[in-house]
Amino acid sequence: MLAQRRKEVHPMEIVQSRQLRPEEILKEWWGEIKENREEDFWVNTRTYMKQALKRLMESTMRGEVEAYTHSRWHERNENKIDYRNGFRYRRFLTHEGPIEDLKVPRLRKGKFQTRVFKNYQARQKAVDQAIRDVFICGVSTRRVGEALSALLDAPVSAGTVSNVTKALDKEVKKFHRQKLTDEYQYLILDGIHLKIKGVLKGKKKVILVAYGITVMGQRRLIGFRVVGVESEVKWEQFLTDLYNRGLDGKELKLITTDGCKGLHKALETVYPEVPRQACWVHKLRNVSNYLPKKYQKECTKEAGKIYLADNKKEAVRIYKSWAKKWIEIKPEAVRCIERELDELLAFLDCPKEHRVKIRTTNVVERSFREVRRRVRTMNCFTNQASCERIIYCIFNHLNNHWGARLLKDFNQFKINGERCTL
Repeated sequence: MLAQRRKEVHPMEIVQSRQLRPEEILKEWWGEIKENREEDFWVNTRTYMKQALKRLMESTMRGEVEAYTHSRWHERNENKIDYRNGFRYRRFLTHEGPIEDLKVPRLRKGKFQTRVFKNYQARQKAVDQAIRDVFICGVSTRRVGEALSALLDAPVSAGTVSNVTKALDKEVKKFHRQKLTDEYQYLILDGIHLKIKGVLKGKKKVILVAYGITVMGQRRLIGFRVVGVESEVKWEQFLTDLYNRGLDGKELKLITTDGCKGLHKALETVYPEVPRQACWVHKLRNVSNYLPKKYQKECTKEAGKIYLADNKKEAVRIYKSWAKKWIEIKPEAVRCIERELDELLAFLDCPKEHRVKIRTTNVVERSFREVRRRVRTMNCFTNQASCERIIYCIFNHLNNHWGARLLKDFNQFKINGERCTL
């Protein structure tokens, strides 16, 4: 007859039977881990972590009830403001997986609310954030659920993913309405073209974007608006909204634009006193379009030397030398720069250390690379609300990433002729 095997006792069962110090719990746990095979380690770990988390949540809620009622369990106290009324059991999804039969204390008057989670909250905030993060990375609603179900050891439906992402709409509205501080010395404006799904096919939309650099050198994507066409009216509405929210423009030294005529007219209305800089990248693309392919690289490379000049006088000299050579080959390419030479050289009136950041609208283009990558797998956004959620999340991520990382040399001023850094 085989000897009866000793029943294995899990550390959490020990904790439930008698009170142990944390180091004793870990010692018991580690002793059992060494007896198990390596592949069982993480399975057991997740089980123990969920049990520990469940006990911690229940213990915290019991402590909250004691503080709320001014009495311990079974304690008679004249200062009681309410009485215990048993427990209710519920399920709660955490980053460690689902916690089943979580004991939530009840009181007779029913006014007590735990701080562990909110009423009707089914998931830990970290789970919702994980759903958002995976969705923003370009995974479809259905596949987000499939991917996270395996990690969370619980089903995550496409409907849940959709509801979590729709909850971003409040944050999007808040972003559009938030007050702006009038602390920007540079403003960069651009229109980015994207597709949004229509009834029969994708429709082209334009995202009007404003990016600013403060007097302290902090970078921020200030706002965006989805419109049908990039017109003077749409730009004026967008800029007026920025103005009404607090961006008066008293500190503005320069506004860099993509060359849209409608935008220029809108700026004449909203910020007429601020000098304007035409984007060199857009301009060189236009120059290239006038040239035969065999001349494009050589001509644009030589034209690029104009914006590398130390001052306007030198820039004009380089321009004249360039124009003299190319006027005979393709006069339209030369006139393309000549028409806006003043706007192309406006940035040279700003400090030399600032120029590389303000002579183009590249920063906006780079910000939208992630937006385009997100939509690449599905060709176009499902609807405008989905488009705004994605853009908001990426803008919010970039703003948080830049945070307090001030641009070097942007927070310097001269006092009595001496350069000082704040």
